[in-house]
Amino acid sequence: MACTLLAILPSSVRLLMKPTFWQFKLALANSSLAFFLFSYQVHEKSILLAALPVCLLLSDLPLTVIWFLQASTFSMLPLFLKDGLLVPYVVTSLAFLFFSIYLLSALEHCSEEELRLGAYHKLLFFLPKLDLACIVRWKFYISVAAMAGLSIVSVALVPPPHLPDLFPVLVSTTGFLHFLGTFIYFNIVQFSGPPSRKNQKKND
Repeated sequence: MACTLLAILPSSVRLLMKPTFWQFKLALANSSLAFFLFSYQVHEKSILLAALPVCLLLSDLPLTVIWFLQASTFSMLPLFLKDGLLVPYVVTSLAFLFFSIYLLSALEHCSEEELRLGAYHKLLFFLPKLDLACIVRWKFYISVAAMAGLSIVSVALVPPPHLPDLFPVLVSTTGFLHFLGTFIYFNIVQFSGPPSRKNQKKND
């Protein structure tokens, strides 16, 4: 309970200080992710409760939202395998990735300004100036490849007898890292200010 409250506190205080619709959407996403990450016991399907408010940010942060939704679906892989839903999982994941990347042009809207990465330069002031947008794109490619690889391995290979839950644990760990990274990112974005009017016009 203490971890959940502490995780929600910064976003909630920010919303009270600047009660705008932009802040409200981010506070919804941050609070739902905090509950999912730090609650005493959560079911894999509970990530859908966090995915709903995250979808409200699709027009503002398309790549991040698409990335998060893909990771959310992947995190439920053990459930899909248990219920015999491998084929629907593969088909819907590939279709979603295709439509989001090519039809929504998510990778074309990933400049540093559009990804709201300005705050990271301030946080990483001790490092030489980096092309953060390029780094994010490569992290997205690596992430999708890792999720695809773990999906194939979970289906094709049998875990060692002394580690029967190896693949579900790897899937859960990978999902947790994605969700924690998204939670930190949304908090930084919330404290970095509202989206520029230029970006809002582009999204409209």
